[in-house]
Amino acid sequence: MVHQHDIEINYRKIFARLKTRKNFAIKTIEGEVVTVEQDEEICGQKEPRLFVFNNQKELENFVTQENQIERDIEGQLSGDSMPYR
Repeated sequence: MVHQHDIEINYRKIFARLKTRKNFAIKTIEGEVVTVEQDEEICGQKEPRLFVFNNQKELENFVTQENQIERDIEGQLSGDSMPYR
C-alpha cells in the first residue's frame, strides 16, 4: 500500500522537473489527486488556472508537455529565423 506521504513526495519530485517561465504551484494533494495552479496575468488581471491530475502519469505528461513548449519557445528565440518577422 502506498502511503499519502510517499504520494506527496513523488508528486513534488515530478513537479520539481518542471522548467518553464510560467508560474505553477501545487495547490493541493488529496489522495492521488493533485491540483496545480498557474498564476497567469492577462491584461494586468491575475487569472489563476487550475489543473487537476488524477495520478502520477497525468502529472508527468503535463510536466513533459510544458517543458517541451518551453524548449520550443527557447529554440525560436535563439534561432536566426524569428517567427514574427
